[in-house]
Amino acid sequence: MLTAVHNGTPYLSETISNIQGQDFEDWEYIIVDDASTDRTLNVVDRAMRLDGRIRLVQCAKRIGSYAAANEGLKVSRGHYIFRIDADDLSPAHRFHRQIDFLEQNPQFRACVSFWQPFNEMGLLQGRVITLPTRPAVFKWYLLLRGQSIHSSACIERAALLELGGYRTLPLAQDYRLWCELAQRNWLGVVPEVLSYVRMHEKRQTNQRTQLQRELAMDVVADHLKALTGQVWTRTELELLWAASYSHSMPISQGIAMLDRWDELWQADETLAREDREDLVRLSRLRRWKLLRSNVLREPMRVLFDGFRLGIADRRFFSHARNITL
Repeated sequence: MLTAVHNGTPYLSETISNIQGQDFEDWEYIIVDDASTDRTLNVVDRAMRLDGRIRLVQCAKRIGSYAAANEGLKVSRGHYIFRIDADDLSPAHRFHRQIDFLEQNPQFRACVSFWQPFNEMGLLQGRVITLPTRPAVFKWYLLLRGQSIHSSACIERAALLELGGYRTLPLAQDYRLWCELAQRNWLGVVPEVLSYVRMHEKRQTNQRTQLQRELAMDVVADHLKALTGQVWTRTELELLWAASYSHSMPISQGIAMLDRWDELWQADETLAREDREDLVRLSRLRRWKLLRSNVLREPMRVLFDGFRLGIADRRFFSHARNITL
C-alpha cells in the first residue's frame, strides 16, 4: 500500500486504521510525507511504533504528490502496489479481491474498481461511480473522461516501474497512467465498489483548475495519438472533453464532437461485437446527458434531437417546469 501525503493530520489516522482492518494481512504500508507542516509525522510515527508493517519516507522539501509517490515506489518491496489517498477508505476485502482478480486474469497487470463518495454523514447513497468493464471500451472512453479512480488502483510493481512510474507534473498524471496502462491492454476493472472517496468542499483556485485542465488536455492529445495516430488542435480536444463534462455546451457542438468520437472507435477493427455494443450505449448516454442539461435553455432543440436520436423519454424533461408532456 502506498500513500503520498501533505498535511494529512485530519484524516490520515482513519485511513491507516482502515488499512490495518483489511482481511489480507501480508502487506507493507509506505507513507511518503511530502514535507508536511502539520502533525502528519507524529501520526505516522505513532502508527509505526504500534505496527511494524508501516514505513515512512520523508521528503526534505515539497515535491508534489506524484514525485512523492515515486519515492515510495523506489523503496517498495511488494509484488503489487495498492494506492490510496490519505483521506480515503476501502472495504475490508479490497486487497483480497483485487489480488484474486489479477491472478484470475493474468492478461492484466493492473486493476481499478467502482467507487462511492462519502462525507462526514456517511456514504452518499445512490452515488456509486461505475466504469466500463470491458478493457477495449474503457480505453476509448478515456478520451472523454479522466476517471477519478486513484484510490482504487492496484498495479504490479514491475509494471509501474516499466512505465517509469508517475510523470512528475503537478496534476493529471494519474489520468496519464490509466491511459498508458489501457493502451497496453494491462488495465482491468473490478465491477464492485472497492474505494470510498471522501468529498470535501471545493477550494481549488482558478489558476489550479486551469492548470489541471491544460495538463489533462496534454493527456487526451497523447492518448488520441496513441490510439489513432491523429493530432487534433487544442480547440478540438477541449470541445471533445466538453462534450462529456460541460453542462453549458451548445447542443450542436456537443453532438458534433460525440459524432467524431464515434468515428474514432468505429474505425478500430480489433473491437469485438460486445465492445461495440457497449460503446454505442455509452455514446447514447453521453448524448442523453448533453441534451438533458440543455432542456431549459434549448427546449425545442432538445425535444427534436432527443426523439431524432431515439434517446428521449419522460425522465428527460421531468425537471423542466416550462415543458408539459
